[in-house]
Amino acid sequence: MLQEWGEVAAQPRALPSIRDGMAREGLHSSNEIAKGAAEKCKSRGLPASFWIRSSRGERKASAKSGLICVTPAERRAACRSSQGYRKGMRQMKTVLLHVNRDAGQDSRLAAAIDLVRDHKGLLICLQATSWNSYVFIGDPYGASYISPEALQSVRDAENEDRQLIESRLAQEGVEWEWRRVEGSAGQALAAHATLADLVVISQPEQKDAVLPRAAPLVADLVVHIQSPSLVVPLGGKRFAPRGNAIIAWNGSAEAGHAVRLSRSLLRDAAEVHIVTVSEDKEGSSPDELAQYLARHGIEAQTRRQPAEDASISEALVAAANDVGAAYIVLGAYGHSRIRETILGGVTREMILHSPIPMILAH
Repeated sequence: MLQEWGEVAAQPRALPSIRDGMAREGLHSSNEIAKGAAEKCKSRGLPASFWIRSSRGERKASAKSGLICVTPAERRAACRSSQGYRKGMRQMKTVLLHVNRDAGQDSRLAAAIDLVRDHKGLLICLQATSWNSYVFIGDPYGASYISPEALQSVRDAENEDRQLIESRLAQEGVEWEWRRVEGSAGQALAAHATLADLVVISQPEQKDAVLPRAAPLVADLVVHIQSPSLVVPLGGKRFAPRGNAIIAWNGSAEAGHAVRLSRSLLRDAAEVHIVTVSEDKEGSSPDELAQYLARHGIEAQTRRQPAEDASISEALVAAANDVGAAYIVLGAYGHSRIRETILGGVTREMILHSPIPMILAH
């Protein structure tokens, strides 16, 4: 008899009712239920084959062949190639890119293009202009103004950036749209991230790292949006959507949230490694996370990374280098951002110094 119904190519919630209906019709054996359920699926316009788990192991069920024994690896491969399966999972269909004339623009753009092409999505290029850098104090009472020359210079630079980026996008074969707003980049990105699946931003430049409020854009954005953020390093490793990935795991709510938001990326990764450094774990163990990922068709290996004399952030980077990781999935700011700014913390150190792209979520 069937003990558990596994994942289905589309609309998995429909299967329990199909199974119960088959039982009411007098079909009780695994093979009878499999055939009957497949026929019902076909009549409803659902895929006519799906995966179940019985006392005899992983099976594929269809109206034509009944139950077919398969290996877990074959099951995952078939699920990944199923159009319905991919439609049912979270994909990065809308990617929001921070457009700004800075040292990280080219690497941000390259990462965003690779993601959008891989997920067949839309790239939203958001160009935000903050007037703070161009405002001059006009009198001792605090009145301020911006000169026409400075305003025109800003507009010319924006138009030049747009022409260069759109020229490249036209050659890349991806869908995009351009948005220009006036205001702080952090507020603009947070507002437009409401319907974005991922936000692409850069690691702060080194000149910003000495400021008391280091990495303000990344920090402000990560803690104020529900979407994950891809932080691209300056001069570091290029982001590769289908490369190896590591998950920085400590069992926290932030780490779990980052994993859930990154499932579609992890599913396409060549290898997934769950890395723990600190013994101070708050919740689920690495093995429990591996089991959770396996239920979503993601095979992951657990790895204990010794810190020795290194910090946790240095140990994570070392683990990423050991496995050739293309990116790190990290739950951001388990402690308050103010505390991390004053005392230091893993998130702050990774944002400032990681040479490897990161998927951050708070």
